[in-house]
Amino acid sequence: MPEALHERYVPILRFARGEQFYPMAVDDFLAYCTLRAKGEPRPLVAQGKLDLPLLARAYREQPELFLQSVPAAVADQNVAAGWSKEVQRSLVQASFRAFNWQQEAARLAYRWLSNKTEPAARLFWWNDLLMPLVGSGQRSSGELPRLNLPPEIREAALANYRENQEPRPRYTYYYRSAREGKYHCLQYWLFYAYNDWATGFGGMNDHEGDWEGLYLFFDVDDAGRLREPPAYITYVGHHSRLTKPWGHPDVTLEGSHPVAFVAAGSHAMYPERKEYDLMAVYGLADLATGDGPALGPGDWHRRVELESEPWTEPFLGGWGTRYWLSEPRAGQILGSLRARAGEIGLPGVSAPRGPRYADDGAVRPNWTAAALWAGLLEP
Repeated sequence: MPEALHERYVPILRFARGEQFYPMAVDDFLAYCTLRAKGEPRPLVAQGKLDLPLLARAYREQPELFLQSVPAAVADQNVAAGWSKEVQRSLVQASFRAFNWQQEAARLAYRWLSNKTEPAARLFWWNDLLMPLVGSGQRSSGELPRLNLPPEIREAALANYRENQEPRPRYTYYYRSAREGKYHCLQYWLFYAYNDWATGFGGMNDHEGDWEGLYLFFDVDDAGRLREPPAYITYVGHHSRLTKPWGHPDVTLEGSHPVAFVAAGSHAMYPERKEYDLMAVYGLADLATGDGPALGPGDWHRRVELESEPWTEPFLGGWGTRYWLSEPRAGQILGSLRARAGEIGLPGVSAPRGPRYADDGAVRPNWTAAALWAGLLEP
């Protein structure tokens, strides 16, 4: 059988020392999850009873659902009570205001900012929380809001993951292809049971379930044939991206396979083996050091076409616990009874909704228009 395009270019992943979670199949994850609904004390589906067809068939388009991979007694909805009052206040205030990108604050926050990198900087999920703090003068690493989950959650997630993957890990990647303008986009999606960036590596946040990716863009000729090798590669992380020409000096290749350095805990992808400065003003960095295990082309147990999966479109729920701050608690934090239409979803610690859907339930722009999102096409 001839080698498929996704096999020919599957990235080689080099992980950082200390990494505990690796790409797995979502079927395996479901095996130890319950399915829960916001505000409901009991699970809708008990542990051991979930499978992908059930998820797709019985729970279509219900955004208030989420999978839970750790005991409910551990994943308490009062998780924000363990954070400082300043962090809680920042979260509540961020939920009230519309984010406004401020160039001066952005230059202070991102010392690597330029006209070329600004579009990518605007995509970071933490901007609406952190940029107002930078603008108000809170600029020391000690003032960074750490959205960490209790260590007991990480311990439970790791124990369940290890038990599920015995006797040896079943590494899995997902892929999909899409035509957009003059490009053919080949996307690789990777699912991890847990993101322990804050607890394990001094990052900003932790959460159950973690979807990460890397995209390849091939030129397409007038006859509709794609040209090899790819023209561009996009490394994805923190809702943002880093796009490079295929032949760029920063891009490492081993044969036809690009090498991606996976940041410790966050699983963001990068082209180079180094520590990536994200927000130096807060000492926020990704450790893409490549000094841990590596996954090569022959190490994958499964290679799954994402579009053929029954759950990709219908399941809008979270791939892990999602957390909310109650209206009364938000009022206490602000010292007022300012009205809100519902609870406040906690960013950073709430699990993602999947490869197709963003945190707000809308279809991700990198799903529908990846080349535009990657900066290869003009809006």
